[in-house]
Amino acid sequence: MKKIGLIGGTSWHSTVAYYRLINQSVNDYYHGNTNPPLWIVNLNQHEIHQLQQSDQWKTIADIILEAALKLQAAGMDALALCANTPHKVVDSIQSQLRIPFLSIATAIGETIQENGWHKVGLLGTQFTMQENFIKGKLQEQIHTEVIVPDQHEQHEIQRMIAEEFSLGVFSTEAKQYFLRMIQDMRNQNAQAVILGCTEIPLLLQDTKGSLPYIDSMESHCKMIVNAILS
Repeated sequence: MKKIGLIGGTSWHSTVAYYRLINQSVNDYYHGNTNPPLWIVNLNQHEIHQLQQSDQWKTIADIILEAALKLQAAGMDALALCANTPHKVVDSIQSQLRIPFLSIATAIGETIQENGWHKVGLLGTQFTMQENFIKGKLQEQIHTEVIVPDQHEQHEIQRMIAEEFSLGVFSTEAKQYFLRMIQDMRNQNAQAVILGCTEIPLLLQDTKGSLPYIDSMESHCKMIVNAILS
């Protein structure tokens, strides 16, 4: 099996879900309790959030690069960030590494193509919804139209992610808010919705919205498992 380095902690709740899903998938593949060789570097989410809010992405890139270099030195074959938003800096640091990052945008795109969707909604942090490190790649690489909520809704989503979900708080009110936004996207003819923050699937687990869910974490873990078993 290939060795994969996971960079997590943003948040640790979703990192735990990554760890569980990757291990379970490899167990299922081998029909037993065979576990994959994973190494995890756990980042300080509070520090990362503070840097995001002050637009210090170069410092965030340096922190992630330091983690990536440690994992590379430990003999990993590939790397994966256990979150969507940090992918904003991946392109800027990939050239400084010998091993690849497994891209969550590519993983999401594979799920979209498998289902033949051409217009999807995107829910995530304000950075993910506003910038192009995920939606731009989907539009360019697989020609999928991506729609996002309006500015007011983006601000409220960002607040909930930072103040609630990252602390493991998943309220009924937040769940209903997201389900209403998914219905709005259906009204705009979206065929599915990307849950583009790895805490959102935790919020919406055991719910059925008015559109199919594209679970970014699930798509990413499928790519990671395929890399492990390749």
